[in-house]
Amino acid sequence: MNTIEQNNSDKTQLKIVTDTRLWNLLLQGMKKSEKLTKVEAFNDLIERQRIALLTSYDEYMKGNVLEFSKAWGWDRETVNRFLERLQELDIVTISMAGNRKAIKLNYII
Repeated sequence: MNTIEQNNSDKTQLKIVTDTRLWNLLLQGMKKSEKLTKVEAFNDLIERQRIALLTSYDEYMKGNVLEFSKAWGWDRETVNRFLERLQELDIVTISMAGNRKAIKLNYII
């Protein structure tokens, strides 16, 4: 199922719902370095969100900035900037859970 939603306030913004199988196909065989690209990091967020939705009642994914930093091969500041930029674009919601950031993708079911 493909869904395209156009934002009335800005005709250049589109939200496109994709399938995780498409992401897996597009990223297959691309790994050349230990440092993930932004696309690979975002795909990791999609996978973590999928696992959270399938295995728990909580919409927030497992992981924190330090875990993302290790998994993606990025420093913590870069991870924070990436997550903040995704939040500015309304792609993720970041809430504080104690002293940790709780992250979930904004998605359509």
